[in-house]
Amino acid sequence: MHRPLSIHRRLTRKLAFFFLFAAMLLTGVIQPVAVPGDHSGLMTLSALKAEAAKLGNGLDENDTIYQIMVDRFNDGDSSNNATGDAIRYGETSEEDFRYMKGGDWQGIIDKLSYIKNMGYTAIWISPVAEPQMTNRENNGSGKNTAYHGYNMKDPNSANHYFGTKEKLKELVDSAHNLGIKVVIDVVPNHVGDYMLGTNAYYDVAGLQPAAPFNNPSWYHHNGDIDWSLTDGNYTQWAQDYLENHDLGGLDDIDFDNASAKQAVFDSIKGWFDYTGADGARVDAAKLVNPSVLHELQSYIGVNTFGENFDGNAEFVSRWVGSNAEWGMLDFPMFFSILNSFAYGQSFDSNIKSTLAQDYLYNGSENHMVTFIDNHDRNRFLTEAGGSVDKLQNALAFIFTVRGLPVVFQGTEQNKGNGNGQIMSGGIADTWNRWSMVKRDSNGNVLENYFNENTNTYQFVAKLNKIRQNYAALRTGKQREMWSAQNLYAFSRRIDSGTNLGQEVISVFSNASSGTQTVTIPLRTESTLAVGTVLTNQLNTSDIVTVQSGGSTGKQITVSINANASKIYAPQISQPDTTAPSAPTNVTAGTVTGSSATISWTASTDDIGVTGYEIYRDGVLKGTSTTTSYTDTTVSPLTSYSYTVKAYDAAGNKSALSAALLLTTPEAANNSVTVYYKQGYTTPYIHYRPANGTWTTAPGVAMPAAEVAGYNKYTVNIGDATQLEAVFNNGSGTWDNNGGLNYKFNVGTWTYSAGTITAGAPSGGDTQAPTAPTALAAGTVTATSVPLTWTASTDNVGVTGYEVYRDGALKGTTTTTSYTDQTAAASTTYSYTVKAYDAAGNKSEASTALSVTTPEASSNSVTIYYKNTSFTNRYIHYSLNGTTTWTTAPGLAMTASSYTGYSVATIDLGSANGLKAAFNNGSGTWDNNNSQNYSFGTGVYTLVNGVITAGVPQADSLTIVLSVPSNTPTTADVYLSGTINSWNAGSTDYKLTRNANGTYSITFLIASGTTFQYKFTRGTWETVEVSSSGSDISNRSFTTSGGQQTLNLTVAKWKDL
Repeated sequence: MHRPLSIHRRLTRKLAFFFLFAAMLLTGVIQPVAVPGDHSGLMTLSALKAEAAKLGNGLDENDTIYQIMVDRFNDGDSSNNATGDAIRYGETSEEDFRYMKGGDWQGIIDKLSYIKNMGYTAIWISPVAEPQMTNRENNGSGKNTAYHGYNMKDPNSANHYFGTKEKLKELVDSAHNLGIKVVIDVVPNHVGDYMLGTNAYYDVAGLQPAAPFNNPSWYHHNGDIDWSLTDGNYTQWAQDYLENHDLGGLDDIDFDNASAKQAVFDSIKGWFDYTGADGARVDAAKLVNPSVLHELQSYIGVNTFGENFDGNAEFVSRWVGSNAEWGMLDFPMFFSILNSFAYGQSFDSNIKSTLAQDYLYNGSENHMVTFIDNHDRNRFLTEAGGSVDKLQNALAFIFTVRGLPVVFQGTEQNKGNGNGQIMSGGIADTWNRWSMVKRDSNGNVLENYFNENTNTYQFVAKLNKIRQNYAALRTGKQREMWSAQNLYAFSRRIDSGTNLGQEVISVFSNASSGTQTVTIPLRTESTLAVGTVLTNQLNTSDIVTVQSGGSTGKQITVSINANASKIYAPQISQPDTTAPSAPTNVTAGTVTGSSATISWTASTDDIGVTGYEIYRDGVLKGTSTTTSYTDTTVSPLTSYSYTVKAYDAAGNKSALSAALLLTTPEAANNSVTVYYKQGYTTPYIHYRPANGTWTTAPGVAMPAAEVAGYNKYTVNIGDATQLEAVFNNGSGTWDNNGGLNYKFNVGTWTYSAGTITAGAPSGGDTQAPTAPTALAAGTVTATSVPLTWTASTDNVGVTGYEVYRDGALKGTTTTTSYTDQTAAASTTYSYTVKAYDAAGNKSEASTALSVTTPEASSNSVTIYYKNTSFTNRYIHYSLNGTTTWTTAPGLAMTASSYTGYSVATIDLGSANGLKAAFNNGSGTWDNNNSQNYSFGTGVYTLVNGVITAGVPQADSLTIVLSVPSNTPTTADVYLSGTINSWNAGSTDYKLTRNANGTYSITFLIASGTTFQYKFTRGTWETVEVSSSGSDISNRSFTTSGGQQTLNLTVAKWKDL
């Protein structure tokens, strides 16, 4: 339901009765239709259907629905947010809820896994068309903005605050990829409030809907509905009156006008043809003749369900059936649920009496859409006084009673109205519509309500699984078994066809305290045999056995606590095919130059999570049974991308987490040098940094030192404060300090004859090299500073040099040059260099060199490079117009934010490009078969010898599959292999049928991945075989990165 613009205070809560939900049918009408939003051209229906298709059979009674108020769900793209007075992020007053908050279609895409992990099979989203932004009285001021989308300006254009029409289709496609259907809220009854009262003209300049809806003759001009004439009046006169008057000033479409009717139908149909959405909720259906809505349903080709905000079942039933809609929101049941489950009123006088009227629905009772609250009602939890037990009891009821359940966003977070108070005096449209991401008035995030670990989130996930496991809860006949003041029980049984005889018994208590024990006779229709064990699916340790006796000869005895529910059924043994949810909140802990610790929020699973796989740069690095992992194989000053995947005991694996990008710091200059003298021919040092990991025995051989009789070894202990060590001869003879081990602090130490002394042994090299001289800079760019100097001298020999920038160690080199590749543009730096020898003696610092980098040049080239055979990657290049190349191996490339790719940005100066070759720094080259690679200005990606413009695209594989001519056109085809644990019917790897009869799938997969696979039609009985019908070997493929395509053919299916 929505709050109309220009709403009059005299309207009572009856106003809420006028916003219906629509679902969808499965017929098609072939004729041209307009594409919503962009009117630059038209597309034919056949073209659209080749592009967009419903999921399976579209919305039906097998589904469960999660209702999303788009503006209040999640802001995935802040660039489309309203501005100025039209948006208020804070939610501290009732008035704050009249304004936009920024939620959009991208925000839903980003949270589809959150919905999928609860088990929902469909989402219902707000109206998608461009809304009238403000009401007549405040036109242009931003007050009472149309965040809900129910008062339209242009039915053919997308709501740009939610995204583009392409983004809407992306949402539908993304949902379909996860097996989630999409229900769109449609508004056929009216547009916004443009004409005043009974005026048949637009009285305010510029205030009118978009063409062709700006034709006054298309509307009724009878003024607003007078509710005193229609409340409780269910005559035909009252129904006709509602159909030809305005709802709160909103201009009412005259469906007797053929042009107006066709324009409304075409605008709605266009959205479904373009997106492939699966169902519709029809807003204000109470105000539209049921036969008109039946025509609309047939025309758009999807099932619809509507909203008639009335507790009179006979009145509501007029909109359900063969000449009306497929289903309706079950308001009669809603009021009974509120009374019995929230307020504790008698089941007898509420639930029993409501279900007794199911005959009015003429066999469509399983199409009624049940709910405990929505965007127009107080949150159930607030109505129930904050009792989560009552909330979960009511949820269990709508998931088991006839019909299909819809749950309003956020219910799973155990959160009621934002102010904790009941709203009265009209429709509830403020404190119940809180945002799933709570912000302060400046837009800063304070809290989000996407917690997958709340007990109600887990409870809903369990209810969804139970409902999917038992077809009786979706299509079974409802029959009452017990009704009393505080206890109600019913069965759902399949009486014919598939699953004949399957039966589920549900029992509910709304008592405020205590335990009730009752013996309930089974229905005469039941075929459950005496001795059958029934398991409570909400608590599998709770079982009852069908006993003989009672009025029907069979009965069960049930004990149930206050405000509780039980769902009894014979246990179904099913393989676990449900993957855990993806890990979230992957964050970095302690990161050093040699190790990186990451942690994450635990995944959830219907059975239980067994462990996690940790991937670094797309390659499996290790596993963990906890929610943290330490990678001890990182290098200093290197960027890495980490993702995590959860798995369960059945081998089901979750999707990858979002990537964590981190860069390790410089290696700590924290070393221990030990001179050792014991008489061993070749001594070994077996060590660990304090509290770290020991080397593998016998340890590391210590080379001869520069001091006769001693051996010497240096260990960088990272962030540790001590080195713990023992020594041995490599053949089992140990020197371990009498079992106490030896402890060395940072620095140089000498061990001889059981005594440890600080410093090098006497007679050793204690003379430091001379300081480097003539420190100079080469060609300095905005991002790099090349340095050279004159070599130092030493009495024994110089081993290497340390380069310092602004007093901090930047790196080391064994030559007399070094390039700082991490400089920033327009910045002044001070560089010094120190020499050191093998004994660890260091020279004084060179004279400081001051260097200022230039401004960043617009004439540069950025190159992303992938070569899985190179651990380290260098670019050796020459600018166009010169013959000078960098000194081999060239410029070291750094890890990029794109997994598996290294990157280098090079200032071209006045050149128009460069020539380059790549190498691993150790003599192995990639030089384009001796032709080198050529790059102009801009950004390029090089992988597998192919240069493409732009940043890297995710490594992916597209398979285009030709199938035998006898493959049914309705067949689903699946990829099954080692990448999905050989699941023959995994929806994640379901191929899409193309217009030309081929099937295709595109999925992300890391470069260098080898996998085996076959194609099926959903089971191993329908797997591909050779043309002669014999089994074939597994197919195998190894990816090489980039966007690859395989064109394959199935010779024959096993069963055809």
